[in-house]
Amino acid sequence: MVNGRPVWESIARSRRAWLTALIVLPACAAGVLLDQAFAQRLPLWLEIPTLIIFVLLFAWISAGFWTALVGFVLLLRGSSDKTPGSPEQRLVQPRPQVKTAILMPIYNEEVERVAAGLQATYRSLELAGALSHFEFFLLSDTRDPGVWLKEEMAWSALCKSLQGFGRIHYRRRPVNNKAKSGNIADFCRRWGKGYEYMVVLDADSVMRGETLLRLLEMMEGNPQVGIIQTQPLAVNRETLYARLQQFAHRLYGPLFSTGLRFLQLGDGHYIGHNAILRTAPFVQHCALPVLPGRPPLGGALLSHDFVEAALMAKGGWEVWFVPELEGSYEELPPTLIDDLKRDRRWAQGNLQHLRLLSSEGLRSAHRFLFVNGAMSFLAAPLWGLFLVLGGIAAWHWQSPLGMGGIAMDNDWSVEPLPLWIFGITATLLLAPKFMAIFWVFWQKDLAVQFGGLWRLGWSVLLETLFSMLMAPIRMVFHSQFVIQALLGKSVRWGTQVRGDQATSWGEAWRSFGWCSAMGLILAGVLYPLLGGWHFWWLVPILLGLSAAVPLAVLTSRASLGREARERGLFVIPEERCPPVELQGLAQGRLVELPHFTGDPFVQVVVDPQLNALHAALQRNRPGVWPKAAALCHKALELGPQHLTGRERNILLSDRHSMLALHRAVWSLADGDRIADWGVVLPEGT
Repeated sequence: MVNGRPVWESIARSRRAWLTALIVLPACAAGVLLDQAFAQRLPLWLEIPTLIIFVLLFAWISAGFWTALVGFVLLLRGSSDKTPGSPEQRLVQPRPQVKTAILMPIYNEEVERVAAGLQATYRSLELAGALSHFEFFLLSDTRDPGVWLKEEMAWSALCKSLQGFGRIHYRRRPVNNKAKSGNIADFCRRWGKGYEYMVVLDADSVMRGETLLRLLEMMEGNPQVGIIQTQPLAVNRETLYARLQQFAHRLYGPLFSTGLRFLQLGDGHYIGHNAILRTAPFVQHCALPVLPGRPPLGGALLSHDFVEAALMAKGGWEVWFVPELEGSYEELPPTLIDDLKRDRRWAQGNLQHLRLLSSEGLRSAHRFLFVNGAMSFLAAPLWGLFLVLGGIAAWHWQSPLGMGGIAMDNDWSVEPLPLWIFGITATLLLAPKFMAIFWVFWQKDLAVQFGGLWRLGWSVLLETLFSMLMAPIRMVFHSQFVIQALLGKSVRWGTQVRGDQATSWGEAWRSFGWCSAMGLILAGVLYPLLGGWHFWWLVPILLGLSAAVPLAVLTSRASLGREARERGLFVIPEERCPPVELQGLAQGRLVELPHFTGDPFVQVVVDPQLNALHAALQRNRPGVWPKAAALCHKALELGPQHLTGRERNILLSDRHSMLALHRAVWSLADGDRIADWGVVLPEGT
């Protein structure tokens, strides 16, 4: 401590000052050079906005470059972070009585995958000898009654197979307000006082038992820390699109995450899962604000994690990111369509964060995270506008009289913008890829796990080409997302696709047909209008837009992903030598879980064992009994097929209704009504 403040704070301020200088000064210098090139060639109304957008985009791209460069240097040195106050430096064995809740919020998820992931993590903790410090909570917000009932059966099967009764808990909320953040808040209100720490997972998360134990030891040894975030590795996907993303994350990710840790220190970020949190300060400080106004930019926050980290730090607690801690895994969206659906929600949430910038007490590092998160989407319309302005400038330069009726010299008409812009931009974007390749081959064993020099080189080349083609598609969609949010069109969190499902041609045409048409139309209009070099400069962008439909279809194919893996392309080390947890995940899918051969609702009403299990998980709700009684009568008279999903949920959520309906079905005398419930009576009755 220095003057009552942690030593790492002064170190972090110095590092961020250097980073700011490295971002701002080159961006301003590049802007001055571009202004000199524009001088007397463009009118002010075209020159000024072009320069402003250029400087903003240059600064944003260079921030990523310098972060990767810092990470590259640190990885080559091979030494872990020795900054005073780092939680890795002080590990304390957990006290015998300390309890940590592992929370897995779920919403209409693939039940088998959820159960397999929880089982793999549970068994890994058992192998690490740390199970006594952890309990698991499946926190369901599921609305589909069939999925809800499968969750209960899966919970029961897990408890039996793992002998986890009393250690694995299941709860479903009747009302799922505020989505995942509300789900976590509900847990904190009900059970938070019984657990000093909580680990938040996603439905597709898996964590190594030793990793969880190490997080607990860090928390025990650093009482000033409120959140410790790991770096989840993307694994297990088969589609070509997801394999491209997995490969890029695994190869380039360590550079950026190591550089980010170097700059953040105790002002780290939180991504909402695969992290450990100290429960009491989270409850005290991390209640999410409700923004004034209506959604999408007002109302409840759609993206909560960055805000919770900022509020934790505002309350005086440290937030650390520990990317070198292995054993943390997640899965990515399998297709371009699913990835963009997730981006649509993130775009709205990150734009909402800009309204928090003026909040009192926030630390500068978290204000920067808010800006950077918003820029990840605002950069798209800025880039699009820069291309439009560049096209207008190209048309202006090649016009004999310019656009203002003043004769222009034609000594620069061969290029729409100075070539150095393209060169510097390409360097900033591609240099981290070459750094990553160099680092991998610096680690000889790691190079083999990526497939060796030849296959790694081809993988990087193909991944770069795919990224170039998909960049303009993301640009137009992200621009659309930003415009929709600004125009007041809101979106909500929905169920995320977890399996490797392919995109049909029809679905691709509905989602991307307009994008391909726009690319073809622009190519037809711009070629005769600009011609020559001016047009070819835009070909990569037009090609990506035009190919949007076939790209969406082909990259969604799991068969192409598997073929690439067989050829040694886009391979990651976790595939060459799968960790025990991922092996357990695959094996967990083979564990026999109860399955429904017909209507789950009917089976839970009729089957005595299933009915008793479900009823035991519910409570009596006297307030709904009059309505529930009417629904019971409707179900018995007309048959269960006449109940809506909402009506089934009302009955399922009341213990008395389910027990009464079970008795009533088995008491039916009418053969036709008995048949509606699938009840087979013995002969002679």
